[in-house]
Amino acid sequence: MRPATTQPEIHPGGVNQLGGRYANGRPLPAVTRMRILQLAVLGYRPCDISRHLLVSHGCVSKILARFSETGSILPGTIGGSKPRVSTPEVVLSIQRYKQDNPSIFAWEIRRRLLCDGVCSDRHLPSISSVNRILRSLAHVLV
Repeated sequence: MRPATTQPEIHPGGVNQLGGRYANGRPLPAVTRMRILQLAVLGYRPCDISRHLLVSHGCVSKILARFSETGSILPGTIGGSKPRVSTPEVVLSIQRYKQDNPSIFAWEIRRRLLCDGVCSDRHLPSISSVNRILRSLAHVLV
């Protein structure tokens, strides 16, 4: 009878140039993100944090930049879809604005949607979305 052989442990991803493990396409663990922030608050430079935690300098810089911009160390969402902003109410309002003033620009329509309370700042359609809606309404607006 043969002795049992142990299978090597399989890790998705690999080892970076500093010797740290990573999983390609996966966010850095929350514990490591928090440690990056703690060391930065203590005055460590990103390159020193990188070497100490075995995380790439780019990753450290990206996490610290995101924290300075948003106040969050959480990773961004991967995939998913954006919230739908072209609701029937928004489309009708855009149609009405364009019928009332055929020379109105998309940026003016955005401002009106916000000022009239049709949309909140978080759900305001982009200029390209407004233009897309206008193109789809072109046959109605003629």
